[in-house]
Amino acid sequence: MALICTSASPLRVNPDGKHVYVTNQNSNNVSVIDTATNMVATTISVGNFPRGVTVAPDGKRAYVANSGSASVSAIDTSTNTVVATIPVEISPHLVGTW
Repeated sequence: MALICTSASPLRVNPDGKHVYVTNQNSNNVSVIDTATNMVATTISVGNFPRGVTVAPDGKRAYVANSGSASVSAIDTSTNTVVATIPVEISPHLVGTW
């Protein structure tokens, strides 16, 4: 599957260098790109209008700022699933860098 984004935000690379995470704002998901093949390995549904992503230093979690739903999605990077959605009071646009 080729990577096609209509509105992508800055990307983040997992510390092991094997995957890249990029938010797709208009489709409310995150593409996980396999760096060995340069192809989308999977797409993960998150909250509305994801605008930023960061990966924890240990690479076990990716965090996505969902500005349209005022939440942060926590993704388990070993299973590529959302393990928590954390509501926040103000619509986030970015999540912290480590």
